[in-house]
Amino acid sequence: MSKIEKEVQIKELLQNDIKLPDVVNARLEEAYGKIRTDKVHMKRLKEYKRKRLYSRLGAAAAVVCIIITLSGVLYVNPALARDIPLLGNIFGRLQSIRDESTYPDKDRTAYQNIEEHSKAVTEPGNVAEDQGITVTVSDAYCDGYVLYFTVSLRTDNEELNTADYLMMLSYKEDDPIAYYPEIGINDEEVSGVIQLQKSENGIYAGLVRIGENYLKAGGFSEEMTVNLDLNAVGAHMLGEEEQPDIPDFSRVGFKSVRGNWPLRFTASMDTSGNKMAVPNLEVNGFTLEKAVQTPSNLHITISVPEQYSEEGLAMVLTDEVGNRIYQESGQRGASAWDLVFDHSDANQFVLQVIDKNAGVDENGNLVVLAEIPISMD
Repeated sequence: MSKIEKEVQIKELLQNDIKLPDVVNARLEEAYGKIRTDKVHMKRLKEYKRKRLYSRLGAAAAVVCIIITLSGVLYVNPALARDIPLLGNIFGRLQSIRDESTYPDKDRTAYQNIEEHSKAVTEPGNVAEDQGITVTVSDAYCDGYVLYFTVSLRTDNEELNTADYLMMLSYKEDDPIAYYPEIGINDEEVSGVIQLQKSENGIYAGLVRIGENYLKAGGFSEEMTVNLDLNAVGAHMLGEEEQPDIPDFSRVGFKSVRGNWPLRFTASMDTSGNKMAVPNLEVNGFTLEKAVQTPSNLHITISVPEQYSEEGLAMVLTDEVGNRIYQESGQRGASAWDLVFDHSDANQFVLQVIDKNAGVDENGNLVVLAEIPISMD
């Protein structure tokens, strides 16, 4: 298995819920399913500690200005793609693909928010055509943590058009193996997965996302030039079985077409829609280093006391009424965790640090080591 395939597998695993011991996982699901009806309560910190904690948060908010830069929100309407009858609204297609899928809840991408902050890609180089296949980049947005851009494909190839989804690929010189394409961002290249799902009228569409952790240069710059060197397309069916007679089947699929589709566009960082909570809030040795709510995700960095291993803790985020906000991805170190949660329209959250190794107490409650309030107001 190649490095990029391992990364894809890891990404898929991170989309799932945190793997906990069965008894703990069962209690989590039961608790958060009933918490709003007051049938189940978490074992929380003592009340006087909670009052002191929230009063400290209020005092901190009075001294430190919470950054809420909503006045500069950019709304692009319409995007270029909506003015092309053959393509239509790419974000609308992506949402339709999700809504019509067998498991729509698996994809919790905030398409509408990303669309509202995206800029239309209009400069020459955003469209490439070869072998009866046209590939287009229509929209781009970078919130400082993730670079998003839409890719769509249309073709008159009848066999390709039977596929449920297409993979954009890249062959290196004198190498018979197809790789996931390299995406150039300024002077740096990262491997990216570009998977396009079939939508109405035979158009294939996808949203590509590249996290800042993929970049070695320390994050995104204010202005970026993005290059894609695509020279193959692989066709796949949902639930398809491996075909050993086709080399590299997992990428090229049942049908592949080689060609040349170079794409180039510019993207700008736009943090105007981001909100930041008061940092450096410490509870029982756990410190909230950072909490930033972007239009697409909630990014949290929390430092962890040395005595706790990463296998022994679970981080559970809820909004003010007890709705659980699921974790999308994260990097867990020995002393600090960088966590990315799904988008939520809420402004008040609670991050609970749960001791997985402790199981449940004599009353069947989960053992909460720390309860950290996060306010975006």
